[in-house]
Amino acid sequence: MSNDVAVVGILVATFVAYSWITSKRLKLPPGPRPEPFIGNVRQLASVERHEEEFAAWGKLYGDVVHAKLFGRSMIVLNSFKAAHELMDKRGGNYSSRPPMVLVTELMGWDSVIPQMPYGERFRKHRRLIQNYFSEQSILAYRPLQRKECATFLAGLLKDPKDYALIIKRFSAATIMKIAYGHNVESVDDLYVSLAEDAVMDSTASGGVGSILVDFFPALKYMPTWMPGAGWKRHAYRTREKVLKSLNMPFEMVQGKMVHLPRVCSAVFQDTDSCGKAEGTAEASFATTLLNEREANSEKIVYDEDDIKGAAGVLYAAATDTTGGVLLAFFLAMVMFPDVYKKAQAELDIVVGSDRLPDFDDRPSLPYLDCVLNEVYRWSAPVPLGVPHASIADDEYRGYDIPGGSVVVSNIWAMTRDPELYEDPDEFRPERFEDPNTFNPRDLVFGFGRRVCPGKHFGDASLWLCSANLLATFNMGLTRDDAGKEIPVPGDFEPGLTRHPKHFECSITPRSEKTVKLINDAVTTYA
Repeated sequence: MSNDVAVVGILVATFVAYSWITSKRLKLPPGPRPEPFIGNVRQLASVERHEEEFAAWGKLYGDVVHAKLFGRSMIVLNSFKAAHELMDKRGGNYSSRPPMVLVTELMGWDSVIPQMPYGERFRKHRRLIQNYFSEQSILAYRPLQRKECATFLAGLLKDPKDYALIIKRFSAATIMKIAYGHNVESVDDLYVSLAEDAVMDSTASGGVGSILVDFFPALKYMPTWMPGAGWKRHAYRTREKVLKSLNMPFEMVQGKMVHLPRVCSAVFQDTDSCGKAEGTAEASFATTLLNEREANSEKIVYDEDDIKGAAGVLYAAATDTTGGVLLAFFLAMVMFPDVYKKAQAELDIVVGSDRLPDFDDRPSLPYLDCVLNEVYRWSAPVPLGVPHASIADDEYRGYDIPGGSVVVSNIWAMTRDPELYEDPDEFRPERFEDPNTFNPRDLVFGFGRRVCPGKHFGDASLWLCSANLLATFNMGLTRDDAGKEIPVPGDFEPGLTRHPKHFECSITPRSEKTVKLINDAVTTYA
């Protein structure tokens, strides 16, 4: 055991020393002073909200900041201009991912596009997903979005205090239907629970080693029985859940396609799901790809693992981001009642009270779009994006950017850039009535070849739910026993994605007429 530790220690020390020496020869962007060996890790470990820390660095050093993570360079981009010039204009060099040994090799997320390095497999997955989520393709999903929006409204009628669970169910139901043709009746759905458990365990740290292994890959060979290897045991437990979340819904679909051979993996051995093909599969992303592969097996370049990964990533990507933005919309409408009333008044004039808003109404509701733009700006769904990596050495503004650098786009800082938005700390949708105001949709969905391929679908779902919520419900603060309004904290949880902390609010139907409209919509789309 001591020999293994010594070898790992020597390799780590050699790597860091070499990286440190070579970095001294480069003209790197300015940044905080690194400590020997660990770089700026201690500074980052001491803060919860890295986006705010990076923004503070930006005020000291400029919009392009260099830091050290052990022996690796990290470049933080605090302005849209810098992110656009590097990630968009030089996308070929900035579209990879940093090594993610923990989540890919150990936890099993190597078949999903967000974790893939730039290359042929990444391009293949991007094509698969883009084909089904282009602006034109998503028009086919409108009936589903209407149906699930009606269910969403009915849920608020029944249990308004459970608004967070109702939002979660809406996000899950739409994407699971598209991905697998699966109907989600509640948040306790088997496949939703599998995906939730996999994502939650993947984001739990599991110990210091879970961070170190991405920088020192040799640690992946650390035996699980060794002291300090709890992070690796956690990774292996998570791997079981990840594989279940990818395999089980795929095999459910496969089992319903009568013409396909049924192959059951170990995850189905103790369930009733493993059986003969039923011939009852509904059209979905997974069934379409399986049919294409069976019909053109010699020409199709993707395999079953590609289909599992491409379908499986849809849930995690859609529910965490769309759900988070919709929660932020709820919070904003409670915190800023004047905005809520103004948007509601616009709907009353354009749509009236005899029907529910629909997609065709969007061009006639400009203020609602201003509100949604402000929600995107105020609560960017992924404040730091997902880190990119530079493939080769580069030069920008006279500074060297080493190949293999972690490149972070501080979207949170960009949405609060006073050069883009006057009074950025204020929630003011009216700023977008000026057509020259920068559209936050051009940055909150990512950059370059890593732009979120589902952005059009997510935005359409958000618009439909928001419009229908405004048309049918009144929202506001709750009151205590003395009738005094209880303020909401208006704060957000720290993390990769942005979600408001839980808040209490009042959600009541506007009239008996709107209750009937909701119930009629549920019946129509049943």
